[in-house]
Amino acid sequence: MSLLPADPLWREVALSLALLLGSYVGAQAISWLFGRLVLRAALRTTTTLDDRLLEALRRPLAYVLFLLGAYGSIQGLPIPERWAQRLDGAFFVFGAALLTLGLVRAWGILLHWYSTESAAARDGGAAREFGPLFSKLGKVFLVLVVAIAVFRRFGIDVNSLVVSLGVGSLAVGMAAKDTLANMFAGFALLLDRPFLPGDRIRLASGEVGDVEAIGMRATRLRTLDETLLVIPNTVLVNERLVNLSRPTRAVTTRLEVSVAYGTDLELVRRLLGESALASDKVDSQRPPVVLVTRFGEFAVNLLLVFWARDYAEQGLASSEVHEAVYRRFAEAGIEIPYPTRRVIQEPARPAPAAADLGEA
Repeated sequence: MSLLPADPLWREVALSLALLLGSYVGAQAISWLFGRLVLRAALRTTTTLDDRLLEALRRPLAYVLFLLGAYGSIQGLPIPERWAQRLDGAFFVFGAALLTLGLVRAWGILLHWYSTESAAARDGGAAREFGPLFSKLGKVFLVLVVAIAVFRRFGIDVNSLVVSLGVGSLAVGMAAKDTLANMFAGFALLLDRPFLPGDRIRLASGEVGDVEAIGMRATRLRTLDETLLVIPNTVLVNERLVNLSRPTRAVTTRLEVSVAYGTDLELVRRLLGESALASDKVDSQRPPVVLVTRFGEFAVNLLLVFWARDYAEQGLASSEVHEAVYRRFAEAGIEIPYPTRRVIQEPARPAPAAADLGEA
């Protein structure tokens, strides 16, 4: 004996209700399985990105399954054509809304993770500055794309809207071209990462300082005299700079020394090397180099090259090496000459007599 009603209309209604109920139960089951199995497995991973994505997509996925079941349940019902088209449009709008909700949530979570927990965020810099901006821009873009698709589904012409958006974007770009150029330059610094906050850099103009922050428009640099220098990002992208912190914090330091002619150069070379290694702020794993650079007017010029362990202590390292060189030269009796000038004054010649001038 069949449990379904004998009337075909009631049979279709009963099947539709059963399918609707089954889709609801299936959606709840999928949501439960997500919570019990998938999310628990994601919690065992080291990153929180998958946990947040699955939690954010859990309800939209259940709603999509229920929406599909509801759409299938009305297909067999004898509904007038006009109402059927309206229901199809309503289901399309609800489906587009669920799709937009899921994509917007996923995009927001992905950008939040990238700007707070990724390797770029741990290094600091433009990732934190650009994360909120790109999150908002991405969400607006997704909403516009889905809205255009919905308008096209209902036969609404969106060409004029697209043209208006293009013209408006062009006008904004022309009005704020310098700001946009700095923003794109900051984005290039984010991707290329020639320096990070905390690095010490030397600009093409000669300024030296530590990078404090990389912003959307400019980068802030704290100079050695404790002043804040704000540099547009386009300057850092287009001009040459030197990163003193990469690949290591050790920095080459030079010391020029002059000794008198006749001095034992082998002894001088040895004393200079010992003086450089006497400081604990000098890298002992990299032996210093002593070069004879030229023969001057009154002295032989030498160059001592050594490596300070940290660029922050370069001044102290140079000072200690100077003191050690002066002390060792004094103990060894090595003269550091200084320029002298001898002035010879010739006797004045007597002025010629007037008579001599007349005869001439």
